[in-house]
Amino acid sequence: MKKYPLPAQCWKLDNMSEVNQIIATIPMKPLIHGKSRLSEAFTDQERGDLVIGMLTTVIDAIVGAGVIEFVIVGGDDRVAAVGEGTGGKWVPDPGNDLNESLKAVFGDILQSGKSAMFLAGDLPFVKSADVYNLIRTSGNQKNIALAPARKDGGTNGILVPPGVPFEPQMGQRSFARHLAQAAGVEHSVSIYTSNGLGFDLDTTDDLVSYTHMEPGLLERLYDQASVY
Repeated sequence: MKKYPLPAQCWKLDNMSEVNQIIATIPMKPLIHGKSRLSEAFTDQERGDLVIGMLTTVIDAIVGAGVIEFVIVGGDDRVAAVGEGTGGKWVPDPGNDLNESLKAVFGDILQSGKSAMFLAGDLPFVKSADVYNLIRTSGNQKNIALAPARKDGGTNGILVPPGVPFEPQMGQRSFARHLAQAAGVEHSVSIYTSNGLGFDLDTTDDLVSYTHMEPGLLERLYDQASVY
């Protein structure tokens, strides 16, 4: 099973001890329920492979940026195998509300004295540089950093300093809700935009656009998923 050691040439922050104070979270649905809007174009197996390929892409970006602790929240046995096989942790979603499970894990991280990062699990283009720049945008964990989605008003990346009472929310128009929440706790906000953190994959239209951006995208994602 593929392992993800810290790359020899990972991105370097000004103080690498600071990046060790970050724990990243990635929320996931069971594969049978993932990317349901692609169900008319793909079989359940193909959709599952696509989701796993994107998940491993996100994990590569996190670990490549030097963030060595990450937690996958929710999913199923195959998702759990990815988390455990890449050196992370997996937490099952005990109920039917993944948002609430994510908030609970996020809150536990912040109360432990570490910064909490949220990254969407469906980012086919995200790179270590995107995660690195999200951290730098936060003033190395002094501000709340937000990375908006390019569509639907969503949020694909969050970094919150320890002790700040902040809850991630998934879904459409979450970016405006996150800005309002930060204003409510009177904490400064920094915003980072990039293609890697901006483009999440949900629909067949997305896939058509993205395969023009990266010919061979599906083959890459399927190849990464084949390990699991």
